[in-house]
This record gives sequence, C-alpha cells and structure tokens, in this order.
Amino acid sequence: MTLTEEQLTEEKTLENFKHILEYLVAALEWLGNKDHAEAYARQFPGHAVYIQPRLDDGTMPRADQKGFGGYKSKIQGSIAPWKALADDHSVCFKLDQWGRPMTKGNFLGWYRTWVNIKANWVNIKVNVEPGITQDTHRVRSLYVCHEHYALAPDDITMTLEELGLFDGQGPNDNLKRFWQEFKYQYDHYYDHYEEPAAPAQYSADDLVKQLTDLTLCNKNVVLTGAPGTGKTYLAKQLAQALTGGQVAQAQDGKQNNPFVGFVQFHPSYDYTDFVEGLRPENQTNGQLGFALQDGTFKEFCAKAKEDPEQPFVFIIDEINRGELSKIFGELFFAIDPDYRGTKVTTQYQTLIQEGDAFADGFYVPKNVYIIATMNDIDRSVESIDFAFRRRFTWFEVKPKDRISMLEVANLKAVKDNADRKAKLEQANFTALCQGYCQRLNQAISDEHYLGAAYEVGPAYFLKTLNYLELDNEVTEVDVKAALEKVWRYHLDPLLSEYLRGKHDITSIISSFRKAYEGQTK
Repeated sequence: MTLTEEQLTEEKTLENFKHILEYLVAALEWLGNKDHAEAYARQFPGHAVYIQPRLDDGTMPRADQKGFGGYKSKIQGSIAPWKALADDHSVCFKLDQWGRPMTKGNFLGWYRTWVNIKANWVNIKVNVEPGITQDTHRVRSLYVCHEHYALAPDDITMTLEELGLFDGQGPNDNLKRFWQEFKYQYDHYYDHYEEPAAPAQYSADDLVKQLTDLTLCNKNVVLTGAPGTGKTYLAKQLAQALTGGQVAQAQDGKQNNPFVGFVQFHPSYDYTDFVEGLRPENQTNGQLGFALQDGTFKEFCAKAKEDPEQPFVFIIDEINRGELSKIFGELFFAIDPDYRGTKVTTQYQTLIQEGDAFADGFYVPKNVYIIATMNDIDRSVESIDFAFRRRFTWFEVKPKDRISMLEVANLKAVKDNADRKAKLEQANFTALCQGYCQRLNQAISDEHYLGAAYEVGPAYFLKTLNYLELDNEVTEVDVKAALEKVWRYHLDPLLSEYLRGKHDITSIISSFRKAYEGQTK
C-alpha cells in the first residue's frame, strides 16, 4: 500500500498536506484557548480560514468526534477534498479533549495505523485588555511519531515556521521532508506488520530476573509506579530470588525467610525505630529507666554481618511516607553502595557496650540489599530529596508490566481449586478484566490533568473477585456486573480524588467510565 502518481501528484499531495497541518494547528489552538482567551484566539493564523466558517455553520468538531474506523463521526469529512492522500485510506483527526487539547491524546493520524502527528505546546502571556494578561496556549512545533512499541523510529520535529505554515506560499522543502517521514512510517508499517502487535510487557519471571540483576549491581532499588501494580508483592518475590528462596518455620507456625527483613514507614517512624535509641524499661528496683536498644535495620545488619556469604534483603514499604532524614540520620552515608563496609559513628555510639556487633562503629554490610517501594503520585513524594535519590536506583513498575496478575492461574482465590479456576476461565475473567484495565488506563494517560503516572494497577481489578460467588456458576454477565461494582466503589472515588478541584470533573469521569466499559461514543 504505497502512494501512486495516478492517485495524487506530489505537488497536489504536498499542498493538501499543508492545508491539513494548518487545519490541525488552528483547531488545536482554538480548542486550547476557548475557555479563557477566546477573543484572542480569533486572531491566531488560520482561524479565519479554517475555524470561523465552521463555528458559523455549526460544523466545528466537538468532543468524541474521531476519525478512526468504527467511530461515527469522520472529522476529516469536514475538510474535504483534502482528506484523500493515499489509496482508500484517509488522514483523520482525534480531537476528543474539548477544551483540553494539550494532551497527546489529540493528533492527526493515518486511518488504520498508529502513525501520528502530534503537537508540542508553549504558553505565552498576552495583553487581552489594558492591564489584564492571560495565558494563551500556542502550538510551537509538530512531530511525527509511531505509536507501535515494537517499531519506534526517531521522531522528527519541526516548528511551524520551519514548515512554512500560514505563510501563504507553496510547500517548502521542510514540509516535503516532514511529509516523506509521515509517508515512510506508513509504508514501512505495512511492509512489516499486518496488524499492530501488542505493547511489550514483562512476564512475572522476566521482571523478577531483570530486577534481580539490577539490585545485584546497585545494592539499593526503589520500585515506584502507579497504585495497585503489586510493588510490595514484587519486592517480596525479588527478595526470595536474591536470597535463594530459603524459608524457616517461625514460632507462630508460619514460614518466613530468615534473610529478608521488612518494615513499613509511616509519619511517626523515626531513628530510634530504625537504627537505635533509648527505650523505657522496668529496672530491678521497680523504677522506670531507659536502655539503649537496636532498631529494626541495625538488628538486621548484625545478622547479615554474621553470614557474609549469604545475601540479605531489607524491604522498606511505602518509603516516602516517612521523614527520611529523621529516620536515616548518618545512615545516608552508610547505605551508599560506594561506602558499604565503611564505619560511621551513630548518635548513641558512646552508650554502646563492648561485645555489641558494631561496638567500634556501625556500617551496612556489603551483603545487604535494600528494596523500597512507593507510589510516585503520593503527595508526600516531595519529601525524598536528591541526596537520598542518588543512593538508589529507580525502577518504574507500570500497570502493563503487571497485567499478568489478572491471569486465572495467578489468582490466590483459585489456588489448588480446579473447579473455581474452570469457572473463571469459562466466564472469560482474564480477558474482561485486562480489557477494562487497559482501556481505562489509556483514557487516564490521555487526560491532560493526569497522565500515565495516574494509571491504576491490575490489583484494583482483583477486587472483582470480592463480588463473585465462586462456589456458584459464574458467567461473563456476572464478571461484568462485578466490574461495575469495582468502578462504583473503588475506581470512581479514586479518580474523583485525583481530579478534585477541576471544574470539568464530571465530564472527565464520564469519559473515563465510557472508556472503562468500552463504549465508542
């Protein structure tokens, strides 16, 4: 499927392409300024030619009008005869963020492919009235990109001036190059791929292996990412892999790994809990006194010191919920991978008794690995300063990397229960949950106010099991009904909290729900 001379001459193609780019810029800038700088937006280049006539006759595209096959509204139809550029395929617009076009979810694309042209924005203050300034959103440049994860050539970016848009002249050499890149990616796509492959994602085993190698190289790792991606569970899997998966029988009858330590930070947690400090105790004379006691991490390091050939892993869950400078103190130095084994003087060093494992100075043994977890959208994330960040390697756990959590074989609820497993498989549980999850996350990622950092992890969709009677028959209808309850009681409140204070929250949540349920309107 390539362009032919019979369909369009190169000159006519470039002329049409320039019109389309001008229309795209004019439409985006009009939408981007409609709420607060509408009067000024009418002065933008291209407004009089491309936008005002459609405002006058009521054909200006509105929300949810997209140009993909399968959607009702064909925006490119409003700019005929420029739409037909190749074969029976058409350039189409996706302008479904009415009033919020700065999101990368708005673009010009080639029908049936993921070859897109998107906009980079700049904010400029303008004097709309004497003494009154407003922010205006202007398109600074356009770039060609390929959304197919397995085939991602370098983007090509050009400013509007370089492309010669709105200059009243014919197509220039830069615009020709821009068109050739757009066309090349389209042709190359169809030369090599009949259908877009699914985005790359890690299997559970692959992810643990990658993180094992990363931790062995760097000593300290933070698993960060969206809520519900199973970071704590992943940290425990990683700890098992690093320590050889050994377990021992605890006094309470439960199995644990003696080489793995675990603590969850919170606002009240401090140095005395983590390293060492004076704790109250009853003395032999019946009086209350204070004695020096080791904290959780120091006790753990003492165990690791006794067995230097065995890896020890210390997990810190919700690390950003604690006041890190207060908790770590001089350990900021001691945990540095480059200074493992180097002794530091702790705050209570003068009180340490002879025979203590660290009587002559505390240090973090080289066989201790630290794995921390945190949600990077938590409001307390700013408490992690750059000095601390430098001592850790950061790995983002994305929802798509953990989508295998929803596979029936991985569900705790059906472990060793073949009957429940068969019921969920017959009810198409995995495909339904994964589809709902992926559609919602795509909508969240496209949302101007949020973005990919606010995507929800697959763990939220495990709550579907709370609303299923697994001892009875389970159908697709039952799973969909359970997913509706997950939306109502878990996802809707979460997303509403993310968007609290935004004036158009109702319409945004409505669009999220439509995406969640797979509605195309």
